Amino acid sequence: MLTGGLLAPNTAMAAAPSVPMFGSFFPAWLLCIFAGTILTVLVRVAFVASGLDDILRWRVAVYMSMAVGLAFLLLLATVGR
Repeated sequence: MLTGGLLAPNTAMAAAPSVPMFGSFFPAWLLCIFAGTILTVLVRVAFVASGLDDILRWRVAVYMSMAVGLAFLLLLATVGR
């Protein structure tokens, strides 16, 4: 009999991480995606100011990867899952 395997529900992970905003619960991952996008825009402004943006080959891939990576780091730092 499986007591802690894949088929048994885990009560610690039963609810999705959420943040109370405006009277309702908002998913934390969505806030982290928004914050990661804002941080990526700020990093891009710094790259343009320093001239580093001119030497990037695949800008779209770099900035998309940066936004996803920053969102994952923020989610890990805030929620820890």
